[in-house]
Amino acid sequence: MGKQAFMGWSTKVLTATALGWASLISAAAHAEYPDKPIVMVVPFAPGGSTDQIGRMVAQHLSTDLGVPVVVENKVGANGTVGNGYVARAKPDGYTLLIGGTDIAASQFLYKDLPYDAEQAFTPIGIIAEFPFMMLVDKDKPITTVAEFIEYAKSQPKGINFSSAGVGNSTHLAGETFKRAANLEGMVHVPYNGSSPALTAVISGQVETVFDTAITAAPLVTGGEARALGVVAQQRLPLFPDVPTMSELGYDAFDQLAPWSWKGLFAPSGTPQEILDKLQHSLAGLLQDPEFRQRIEANASLVVAPQSTAHAEQFLADQRKGWGKLISEADVTPM
Repeated sequence: MGKQAFMGWSTKVLTATALGWASLISAAAHAEYPDKPIVMVVPFAPGGSTDQIGRMVAQHLSTDLGVPVVVENKVGANGTVGNGYVARAKPDGYTLLIGGTDIAASQFLYKDLPYDAEQAFTPIGIIAEFPFMMLVDKDKPITTVAEFIEYAKSQPKGINFSSAGVGNSTHLAGETFKRAANLEGMVHVPYNGSSPALTAVISGQVETVFDTAITAAPLVTGGEARALGVVAQQRLPLFPDVPTMSELGYDAFDQLAPWSWKGLFAPSGTPQEILDKLQHSLAGLLQDPEFRQRIEANASLVVAPQSTAHAEQFLADQRKGWGKLISEADVTPM
């Protein structure tokens, strides 16, 4: 073999070898996911429903995938600070997001959203849906929604309702009730998360709050607050004596269901094989009897495992509903 022919043959061999090693390295890299800690971003304060779900999901993924999953609370602007952090993250499966109604509503609430709400995230799956409860302080002599309205109209200085933040689903639920009950004098007082918003009610700082059952129910069963109504399609098994708002004639709440939900998201562009692995792990959690019992014990509903296409359609429907509700509530974009 001549020198030129030998060199050509050698080059082909080396090229083929290099390509083969590249393929093996690439395959190995994907097969090894995850091989380092995963960050689970919760865009709300510790103690709320998003945080509770995030920590349960993180614990499961850590056990199932064999790496630490670290929860980081990145709070601010109704979830958009944490959402923006994940939207900018490298799409490699090591930065995930527990999102909810903030994902669907944010584009209608902020003029200069620092990410494309419809393109920034890929849903791995919807995890759970949460009915809302209308709470009052247990020491107030109010046992029904009708009594609450009568009380509110008798207060010359008006009354207040708290929420987990401006534009949050807890805020919009309060605004929906305010309009439906003709309580023009009821003033919104936003807090930085569900825990302080609930504390404001049981401490007497505000008169009422609409919040998710997963955070509100323990206050009711613990005797710290009284539930006047639930935003759900049917009465909750834990509280059979508490009527739905629809039963009471406030069907304005029915235009958007569920009112609150949580899902697991990854930055758009995350490789499909990583999404598949995460989706498979999440499906295992959603089918776990202990997890279902923990969620259902707080009057909430675990969602059955679904495809990415199903989750994306759910998001599209939620965006349409929240856009309509925000417009009707006349919430000015910030």
